[in-house]
Amino acid sequence: MRAVLNLARATWLFIAASIAGVGVFAFSIGRLMLPHSGPLGERIGEMTCLQLAFTSERAINLIVSFSPEARIAISNLLVPGDLTFAWGYGLILFGLVGLLVLRLEGAWHRIGVYAMWFPLAASLLDSIEDLLLFGIVSSLIENPGAEISAILPLAASTAATIKYIFLCVLTPVYAIGGVIQGLRADRSIGAFIIYGLLIYAVGSIVIRPLQQVPACF
Repeated sequence: MRAVLNLARATWLFIAASIAGVGVFAFSIGRLMLPHSGPLGERIGEMTCLQLAFTSERAINLIVSFSPEARIAISNLLVPGDLTFAWGYGLILFGLVGLLVLRLEGAWHRIGVYAMWFPLAASLLDSIEDLLLFGIVSSLIENPGAEISAILPLAASTAATIKYIFLCVLTPVYAIGGVIQGLRADRSIGAFIIYGLLIYAVGSIVIRPLQQVPACF
Protein backbone atom coordinates (compact mmCIF):
# COMPACT_ATOMS: atom_id res chain seq x y z
CA MET A 1 0.00 0.00 0.00
CA ARG A 2 2.82 2.38 0.89
CA ALA A 3 4.51 1.67 -2.46
CA VAL A 4 2.02 3.91 -4.26
CA LEU A 5 2.97 6.88 -2.08
CA ASN A 6 6.67 6.23 -2.72
CA LEU A 7 6.33 6.43 -6.49
CA ALA A 8 8.30 9.27 -8.06
CA ARG A 9 5.15 10.59 -9.72
CA ALA A 10 2.66 9.74 -7.00
CA THR A 11 1.18 13.24 -7.14
CA TRP A 12 0.41 12.89 -10.83
CA LEU A 13 -1.01 9.41 -10.28
CA PHE A 14 -3.49 10.74 -7.73
CA ILE A 15 -4.39 13.71 -9.92
CA ALA A 16 -4.99 11.37 -12.87
CA ALA A 17 -7.14 9.09 -10.70
CA SER A 18 -9.33 12.00 -9.60
CA ILE A 19 -9.73 13.33 -13.14
CA ALA A 20 -10.56 9.85 -14.44
CA GLY A 21 -13.06 9.50 -11.61
CA VAL A 22 -14.81 12.72 -12.60
CA GLY A 23 -15.12 11.40 -16.15
CA VAL A 24 -16.50 8.03 -15.03
CA PHE A 25 -18.81 9.76 -12.55
CA ALA A 26 -20.24 12.11 -15.18
CA PHE A 27 -20.60 9.36 -17.80
CA SER A 28 -22.36 7.01 -15.41
CA ILE A 29 -24.90 9.62 -14.35
CA GLY A 30 -25.47 11.33 -17.70
CA ARG A 31 -25.43 8.34 -20.03
CA LEU A 32 -26.15 5.26 -17.93
CA MET A 33 -28.45 6.36 -15.10
CA LEU A 34 -30.49 9.43 -16.00
CA PRO A 35 -32.12 7.78 -19.08
CA HIS A 36 -33.51 5.03 -16.81
CA SER A 37 -34.50 7.06 -13.76
CA GLY A 38 -37.77 8.37 -15.22
CA PRO A 39 -39.94 5.26 -14.59
CA LEU A 40 -39.06 5.34 -10.89
CA GLY A 41 -40.14 8.95 -10.46
CA GLU A 42 -40.15 10.09 -6.83
CA ARG A 43 -39.40 6.54 -5.69
CA ILE A 44 -35.80 6.67 -6.90
CA GLY A 45 -34.68 6.92 -3.28
CA GLU A 46 -36.07 3.45 -2.62
CA MET A 47 -33.08 2.04 -4.48
CA THR A 48 -31.19 2.61 -1.24
CA CYS A 49 -33.81 0.60 0.65
CA LEU A 50 -33.35 -2.23 -1.83
CA GLN A 51 -29.64 -2.21 -1.04
CA LEU A 52 -30.47 -2.62 2.65
CA ALA A 53 -33.38 -5.05 2.37
CA PHE A 54 -31.41 -7.91 4.00
CA THR A 55 -34.24 -10.44 3.59
CA SER A 56 -35.69 -11.96 0.44
CA GLU A 57 -39.20 -11.05 1.57
CA ARG A 58 -38.39 -7.34 1.86
CA ALA A 59 -36.46 -7.33 -1.40
CA ILE A 60 -39.23 -9.09 -3.33
CA ASN A 61 -42.00 -6.92 -1.88
CA LEU A 62 -40.10 -3.77 -2.77
CA ILE A 63 -39.25 -4.83 -6.31
CA VAL A 64 -42.69 -6.16 -7.26
CA SER A 65 -44.29 -2.97 -5.93
CA PHE A 66 -42.84 -1.27 -9.00
CA SER A 67 -44.36 -1.52 -12.45
CA PRO A 68 -42.79 -3.95 -14.97
CA GLU A 69 -41.27 -0.96 -16.78
CA ALA A 70 -39.76 0.33 -13.56
CA ARG A 71 -38.27 -3.09 -12.75
CA ILE A 72 -36.42 -3.05 -16.05
CA ALA A 73 -35.26 0.47 -15.25
CA ILE A 74 -33.99 -0.71 -11.86
CA SER A 75 -31.95 -3.47 -13.48
CA ASN A 76 -30.37 -0.93 -15.84
CA LEU A 77 -29.70 1.48 -12.99
CA LEU A 78 -27.87 -1.29 -11.16
CA VAL A 79 -25.90 -2.67 -14.13
CA PRO A 80 -24.26 -0.91 -15.83
CA GLY A 81 -25.42 2.32 -14.10
CA ASP A 82 -24.45 2.08 -10.44
CA LEU A 83 -21.74 -0.46 -11.21
CA THR A 84 -19.92 2.22 -13.20
CA PHE A 85 -20.89 5.05 -10.85
CA ALA A 86 -19.23 3.20 -7.96
CA TRP A 87 -15.80 3.44 -9.59
CA GLY A 88 -16.35 7.11 -10.38
CA TYR A 89 -16.67 8.19 -6.75
CA GLY A 90 -14.02 5.66 -5.72
CA LEU A 91 -11.40 7.09 -8.06
CA ILE A 92 -12.25 10.69 -7.16
CA LEU A 93 -11.87 10.11 -3.44
CA PHE A 94 -8.86 7.80 -3.82
CA GLY A 95 -7.02 10.50 -5.74
CA LEU A 96 -7.94 13.36 -3.42
CA VAL A 97 -7.25 11.45 -0.21
CA GLY A 98 -3.96 10.30 -1.70
CA LEU A 99 -2.98 13.90 -2.41
CA LEU A 100 -3.86 14.76 1.18
CA VAL A 101 -1.79 11.89 2.59
CA LEU A 102 1.27 13.11 0.67
CA ARG A 103 1.07 16.35 2.66
CA LEU A 104 0.72 14.78 6.10
CA GLU A 105 3.32 13.46 8.50
CA GLY A 106 3.45 11.20 11.51
CA ALA A 107 0.41 9.20 12.60
CA TRP A 108 -1.93 10.83 10.10
CA HIS A 109 0.38 9.85 7.25
CA ARG A 110 0.67 6.27 8.54
CA ILE A 111 -3.11 5.97 8.86
CA GLY A 112 -3.50 7.54 5.43
CA VAL A 113 -1.50 4.71 3.86
CA TYR A 114 -4.62 2.61 4.50
CA ALA A 115 -7.31 5.31 4.50
CA MET A 116 -6.68 6.30 0.89
CA TRP A 117 -7.88 2.82 -0.14
CA PHE A 118 -11.19 3.11 1.76
CA PRO A 119 -13.03 4.68 -1.23
CA LEU A 120 -11.91 1.93 -3.61
CA ALA A 121 -12.90 -0.69 -1.03
CA ALA A 122 -16.35 0.94 -1.04
CA SER A 123 -16.40 0.78 -4.85
CA LEU A 124 -15.57 -2.93 -4.82
CA LEU A 125 -18.28 -3.67 -2.27
CA ASP A 126 -20.73 -1.52 -4.23
CA SER A 127 -19.99 -3.57 -7.35
CA ILE A 128 -20.60 -6.84 -5.52
CA GLU A 129 -23.86 -5.46 -4.14
CA ASP A 130 -24.98 -4.27 -7.60
CA LEU A 131 -24.31 -7.64 -9.22
CA LEU A 132 -26.21 -9.51 -6.50
CA LEU A 133 -29.18 -7.14 -6.68
CA PHE A 134 -29.13 -7.28 -10.48
CA GLY A 135 -29.53 -11.04 -10.25
CA ILE A 136 -32.50 -10.67 -7.91
CA VAL A 137 -34.22 -8.02 -10.04
CA SER A 138 -33.59 -9.95 -13.27
CA SER A 139 -35.22 -13.05 -11.80
CA LEU A 140 -38.29 -11.06 -10.79
CA ILE A 141 -38.52 -9.41 -14.20
CA GLU A 142 -38.71 -12.84 -15.82
CA ASN A 143 -41.02 -14.25 -13.14
CA PRO A 144 -42.57 -11.96 -10.48
CA GLY A 145 -43.40 -15.05 -8.44
CA ALA A 146 -39.87 -16.41 -8.46
CA GLU A 147 -38.32 -17.61 -5.22
CA ILE A 148 -35.18 -15.75 -4.21
CA SER A 149 -32.48 -17.41 -2.11
CA ALA A 150 -32.16 -15.69 1.26
CA ILE A 151 -28.39 -15.58 0.80
CA LEU A 152 -28.57 -13.11 -2.11
CA PRO A 153 -30.23 -10.12 -0.37
CA LEU A 154 -28.33 -10.86 2.84
CA ALA A 155 -24.98 -10.82 1.01
CA ALA A 156 -25.96 -7.71 -0.97
CA SER A 157 -27.05 -5.81 2.12
CA THR A 158 -23.99 -6.88 4.09
CA ALA A 159 -21.79 -5.58 1.27
CA ALA A 160 -23.83 -2.35 1.19
CA THR A 161 -23.52 -1.87 4.96
CA ILE A 162 -19.75 -2.26 4.94
CA LYS A 163 -19.61 0.00 1.87
CA TYR A 164 -21.44 2.76 3.71
CA ILE A 165 -19.09 2.40 6.67
CA PHE A 166 -16.11 2.93 4.38
CA LEU A 167 -17.78 5.70 2.37
CA CYS A 168 -19.88 7.59 4.91
CA VAL A 169 -17.93 7.08 8.13
CA LEU A 170 -14.26 6.17 7.74
CA THR A 171 -13.44 8.23 4.65
CA PRO A 172 -15.13 11.46 5.89
CA VAL A 173 -13.61 11.12 9.37
CA TYR A 174 -10.13 10.74 7.94
CA ALA A 175 -10.67 13.45 5.33
CA ILE A 176 -11.89 16.05 7.82
CA GLY A 177 -9.25 15.17 10.41
CA GLY A 178 -6.56 15.08 7.76
CA VAL A 179 -7.52 18.48 6.39
CA ILE A 180 -7.35 19.96 9.89
CA GLN A 181 -3.88 18.48 10.32
CA GLY A 182 -2.90 19.60 6.84
CA LEU A 183 -3.84 23.20 7.58
CA ARG A 184 -1.20 23.17 10.30
CA ALA A 185 1.54 21.79 8.06
CA ASP A 186 0.85 23.03 4.52
CA ARG A 187 -0.97 26.25 3.68
CA SER A 188 0.15 26.60 0.09
CA ILE A 189 -2.37 27.47 -2.64
CA GLY A 190 -2.11 23.96 -4.06
CA ALA A 191 -2.83 22.44 -0.66
CA PHE A 192 -5.87 24.66 -0.13
CA ILE A 193 -7.24 23.55 -3.50
CA ILE A 194 -6.86 19.90 -2.46
CA TYR A 195 -8.47 20.51 0.93
CA GLY A 196 -11.41 22.30 -0.66
CA LEU A 197 -11.97 19.71 -3.39
CA LEU A 198 -11.76 16.84 -0.91
CA ILE A 199 -14.26 18.31 1.53
CA TYR A 200 -16.60 19.20 -1.35
CA ALA A 201 -16.31 15.70 -2.87
CA VAL A 202 -16.88 13.95 0.45
CA GLY A 203 -19.89 16.14 1.23
CA SER A 204 -21.42 15.73 -2.24
CA ILE A 205 -21.03 11.96 -2.36
CA VAL A 206 -22.00 11.22 1.24
CA ILE A 207 -25.07 13.46 1.57
CA ARG A 208 -27.44 11.26 -0.47
CA PRO A 209 -27.02 8.04 1.53
CA LEU A 210 -27.12 9.97 4.79
CA GLN A 211 -30.51 11.36 3.74
CA GLN A 212 -31.94 8.12 2.34
CA VAL A 213 -30.70 5.37 4.64
CA PRO A 214 -32.69 6.41 7.77
CA ALA A 215 -35.95 6.33 5.78
CA CYS A 216 -35.44 2.63 5.07
CA PHE A 217 -35.84 1.58 8.70
